[in-house]
Formats: sequence, C-alpha cells, structure tokens
Amino acid sequence: MAFPLANPDRLKLQHHAEEQRNLKPGHCNKFLHAVIDPAFLREPHGAQLLPKLAELGCKYELSAQPVPTTITFYRTVPAKLTAAGAMTDTIVHEPFAVHLLDGCTLAAYVRNRQLLAAVRSVKEALPGRRLSLLVFGLVAYCRVHRGCVGRRETEQALTEVQLYEDTSHQLLETDEQVGNFVAQLARAIAERPYKQQQLDKYSCDQVYLGNEKKGCVRVEGTAGLQQLYQAQLIKIPSVTLEIAEAIMGAYPTVRSLLEGFRAAGPADGPHLLANVSIRRAGGPITTANRRIGPELSRKIYSLYGSTNPKQEL
Repeated sequence: MAFPLANPDRLKLQHHAEEQRNLKPGHCNKFLHAVIDPAFLREPHGAQLLPKLAELGCKYELSAQPVPTTITFYRTVPAKLTAAGAMTDTIVHEPFAVHLLDGCTLAAYVRNRQLLAAVRSVKEALPGRRLSLLVFGLVAYCRVHRGCVGRRETEQALTEVQLYEDTSHQLLETDEQVGNFVAQLARAIAERPYKQQQLDKYSCDQVYLGNEKKGCVRVEGTAGLQQLYQAQLIKIPSVTLEIAEAIMGAYPTVRSLLEGFRAAGPADGPHLLANVSIRRAGGPITTANRRIGPELSRKIYSLYGSTNPKQEL
C-alpha cells in the first residue's frame, strides 16, 4: 500500500520538477531579460532587435546603461522553496554584455590607436562581464570614405582587443544581422544553466554509457550492458548485426571475449572467432551457415587485444 507524501515533501517534488522544466531549452527563454540602452535602438542598426527578441520569447526593457549602445542581461529565477518553507524570488545578473560601435567610430579609434583603450574603458564601466563587440557598417563606411583606415591595421587592432581584453567582435552590415546576433547570444545565455547541468551530470566515467543522444545506449547498473556490447561490435567495420549476434552467442559478454582471447594466446587468438557460425536473420534453418572467417577474426582480436595505440586494423 502506497502512503501519500506529506504536504511539504510533495511541494518540494513539484517545485523540483517545475525547476527542471524551466531550465530546458524553449522554456528558459522567458526568464531571461535583456536590458537595452536606448541608443542601441537607433536606426538603422536597431530596427530588427526588438522583433527578434520578441520572437525568441525573451523579455526586454529599455534603460540607460553605464556605457551607451550597450546591452546587458539578467535572469529571473522562479520562486524557490527555502528550508523555512518560504518562497523567494531571485535575480541573477549574467556576466555578458554587448557593446555596439558604428563604422565611423571604429575607424577613428583605429586611426588614432585608441581602440584598445576604448574597449578597456567599456569593460571597466561593466565590471564582471564578458564583452562582445558589435561593429556596424564598417564596410559601407569604408566604401564611402576610401582610404580612411587600412584593412591590415583594423585587423591588427581588433586582434589586440581579442588577445589583451578577451573581447570577441562581429562585423555586421545590416539591422537583421544585428538582431540575429543578439537573439542568438540571448538564447545561448538562457540555455547556459541547462547545458552546465548536463555537463556536470555526464562529467564522470559514465559519460559515454549514459549519453542521451540518438544512437547511444543508456546503462543503469547492469541494464543495457548487452545492448552496449552489441552496439560496440557493430561499430567495427564489416561487423553486421548478424555477425555481432553470432559473437555474442559464443561470448555473451565483453569479459568472456577478452578471457577467450587471453586463453588462446598470441598464436591462436587471432583465429578464435574464425569458425563461429553466422545465421542469416529470418532465413530458413536449412540455409548454409556462414562463418566469420580469419580476416575479420584477426581484426577483432587486434581491436580488443592490441596494446599499441598506433596499430591499424
């Protein structure tokens, strides 16, 4: 007879389930807020920004930032049940920011060798945040003002910013590109807790056994070991499902196969599987049996028995 959970325990389980659901991609976007400096929305670069964020499901608000044409982000964490039974709301400021420069301003910074100092000043005004630099309309500006700045010195200045200040940059020419970049960054920031959770979950020895991706085998305790053994054999070139089932019929586990190779020794080990019969799937019983053969047996022996990491099958 199952006893119903006490009310506090049931609330904790419900809250945990809801918390996990809110972390998942698609649900997490609605908890991310983009704080946009009004100057970022000026034409022409800001025309597509708000529609792209709205399409993503991300909330946004207009507020003057410490540095003009800058976007910062924060996350609202849903109400959490404390040990005392109270519900609290929290705000988590994300360590990322986007700063936009137009082509004219960037060209002037590069000519005067001031880009590194300008980026450093922006980072000092936004402590604790990793900066992404958006450069809008540089190509169009240079077409109109030929010779205003050299390509080589521009690339050198942007490389210095990346090396010394760990600041990435994007050269964009249309408002749609600006909107797409900010939306992509917002999505990545929103999904960061979920991806970090997945990384922590699979950062142990079970990472290859418990992967959730298509085609992988989940192993919990001893459940799934047979499927994993079969999947491992099928990965070997020329080993079909029928051949894998024949090997598993003779040696049901990887351990038994390895012990068979060891018992056979270096002389007979490569031929251990050569005479194992293969039955065609769905074929009549009278069908002539095939055998694994010496060449494939040698390859399987080399795969499981070789201690040379550079040996080719």
